[in-house]
Amino acid sequence: MKYQLDLTAYRCPLPLLMAKKVLATLTAGAAVELVLNQATSLSDFKLLCEQQGYQWESCHQEAERYILTLKIR
Repeated sequence: MKYQLDLTAYRCPLPLLMAKKVLATLTAGAAVELVLNQATSLSDFKLLCEQQGYQWESCHQEAERYILTLKIR
């Protein structure tokens, strides 16, 4: 199952904290598409994936937003 979480209205560190909370509730195989603004540090999400074992599926930019997809292993 794939979920979407729009975090563009929030400033760091809230997007990371909110994403962590949602990711912790999901089961293996689930994916989350995170919509982030430019102020959000993608390096923080890369570190989160490394530390928690999430899979970084994709990341692309649309206008002033980043669309990041993470998968639960």
